[in-house]
Amino acid sequence: MFAVIIDYRYYPFLGDVNSILRMRYPGLRLRDVIVSKENYARRRSLELLKTILSKRFIREGTGTSDEEIIAFYTLLSVIRVLNDKKLANIVALTYSKYAYEKLLKEPLNNLVHIAKLLGINAKLERNAPLIPVDFKRKKPVFIAKPISMSFKDYLKYTAKRLARDPKYALVNQIIDHGMVFLEKEVFVRVLEEAIYTRIVELYNSIPTPELPEDLINEAKKIIEETGWIKQRLMNIELEEKAKGVIDFSAFPPCMSILIEKLKAGENLSHQERFVIAAFLARIGLDVDSILEYFKNAPDFNEKIARYQIEHIAGLRGSRKKYLPYNCETMRSLGICPTTDYCKGGKNPLAVYWYNVKQKILSKKRSGKKNHVKTK
Repeated sequence: MFAVIIDYRYYPFLGDVNSILRMRYPGLRLRDVIVSKENYARRRSLELLKTILSKRFIREGTGTSDEEIIAFYTLLSVIRVLNDKKLANIVALTYSKYAYEKLLKEPLNNLVHIAKLLGINAKLERNAPLIPVDFKRKKPVFIAKPISMSFKDYLKYTAKRLARDPKYALVNQIIDHGMVFLEKEVFVRVLEEAIYTRIVELYNSIPTPELPEDLINEAKKIIEETGWIKQRLMNIELEEKAKGVIDFSAFPPCMSILIEKLKAGENLSHQERFVIAAFLARIGLDVDSILEYFKNAPDFNEKIARYQIEHIAGLRGSRKKYLPYNCETMRSLGICPTTDYCKGGKNPLAVYWYNVKQKILSKKRSGKKNHVKTK
């Protein structure tokens, strides 16, 4: 077994900033350490804010592990002062995706150690289960599942965004004595979700800190320059205008095809029925309106269909309003008809709202042009 060495420059959310401050700067608070504009952690936190807002990207820093940890917590503290939870979510998402790429290159024992730092019960299996997936030259090809994690933890981090993806569904995993056995790539994807959750929890746990006023002003300037506030206000305005209006011309290709299949009375698969029902419910169609489409199905049963649609729409059972599958899952299920991602996002719902907003913006621009006086 190799020694575990974690590079906290890539995973600063795993570090304990208070311990670092006590050891490196006895008697000083965070605000005392970053009071100088030349302080690395301070400059780095503002750089992170800018690249995350403008590019959803994290450029590798040049500081030590301790400096990167302080910079990360400075960034979170700045956002806490600004009281912008949506921005905190974007930081969490960007960092989790950045960490995912790094985690894929980590040895297995490092991954297990990182999981434990995230509070996940995981271990490296000496006798990893081998799953036959193919045959080559009349010999089976196996995939190893060398890491196990507790069923409870697996469920916690896959229930929200991964549960509907067959790759992460529990029925496709090996479970024994309360442990789920996973291949490296799947385990890393679960860690990505755990990292997102960790950063959001860190943000929520930070008491409103005292920070240098000029630092907050610099952060506000970056936020203004990147158009973050303007974009948020515009999105709110456009979403208000789009409420209650179903624009079928803004549907992504996958949803348009499913609607046409329903109109033609084709027998949709279970996954196709789920995703179109979830999509229609999310964009504002009521249960009766959704039912009208499903009435053309060859095996239509109103009582069963109504129950299932109400469940998907969050009106029954757990009251959870389901999201449609993301584009990656749609492709794996053979529902996506395109070879590339649509503009606007990687979920049919995001693509739809993007298309709706673009049409509203186009009308606004067109209206302004029509009001321009000409000689």
